[in-house]
Amino acid sequence: MTSSLQQGINAAKAGHLKKALDFLKDAIIDEPQNADVWVWIAAIIDDVDKQEIFLKKALDIDPDNIPAQRGLAYLNKRKRDEASVRGQHLSDHTTPITPFPSAERPKETSTTGWSQEAVDEISEIAVPAADDETDKHPTAPKPEPGPKLTPMEISLLVVVTVVFCFIGVIAASAIFDFEIPLGFLNPNRPRLATEPPYPGVFLYENQIYFNIQQHEGQPTMDIGIPTSYQNNPLLVLWQTDFNPEQLNLIYETGEIFTFQTSQGRYQTDLLRSNHDLNPGLYCLQLPADPDSANEGNYWCFKVDLSTALE
Repeated sequence: MTSSLQQGINAAKAGHLKKALDFLKDAIIDEPQNADVWVWIAAIIDDVDKQEIFLKKALDIDPDNIPAQRGLAYLNKRKRDEASVRGQHLSDHTTPITPFPSAERPKETSTTGWSQEAVDEISEIAVPAADDETDKHPTAPKPEPGPKLTPMEISLLVVVTVVFCFIGVIAASAIFDFEIPLGFLNPNRPRLATEPPYPGVFLYENQIYFNIQQHEGQPTMDIGIPTSYQNNPLLVLWQTDFNPEQLNLIYETGEIFTFQTSQGRYQTDLLRSNHDLNPGLYCLQLPADPDSANEGNYWCFKVDLSTALE
């Protein structure tokens, strides 16, 4: 809401001095300790004695108030020189009470002797902070719009943004150990629902881990040999001390099947044959050191498709 002082200033600048005086009288009640109120009243009244009283009041409140200092200096000079002229007013001699250049400008004087130029000049000193940004900077230039981007630049910006977002998601998945849902890129990629129960080699089927027991040499019993009912089962290696690339996938006939490995969730290694498997016994073989006498280590599982055929 605009203050009484501001309303009085606006009215004075518009040449409505009586209305301005009414607002300034209200401003005395609202802001009696505001030196600008007293300066403005002194500027628009005709009584020289009251002008002096009001300007002194302004200096009592604010000894550094320049309009009040110059106004009193002007009044004292008039008294000393006894140069008062009929029809002249304090507002017609604003140069002594304003810090502006004394360049001659035509004055528009109202019927009360008020100078519109004086109002404009005093307002630049005495006007308090306006209530909005428009009053604070009435002539501030509008910022010029920045250069427009071409369609090519916009497309490049979008691509760069998407790439950086994707890199950020990948980094976050590595830090916080979660799987990125990229099934649309590779729908055949195996996915693990939970972490393996303990380190080792497992057959993963129907979201269940079946432990594959390690044997030194080819196993002679079915202990620790789980059965898969799929033609291309998924094998999971977790926290093993060997490289999956060293393994061989051997069928019971001695035939070697090729397989592919991939990095899975929970820092697991996932193995899956490149071809569908026939029913029978299969073993992952870790060949022994050539200087060793044993036959190497084996992790075996069976494939049974009889249920699937039914």
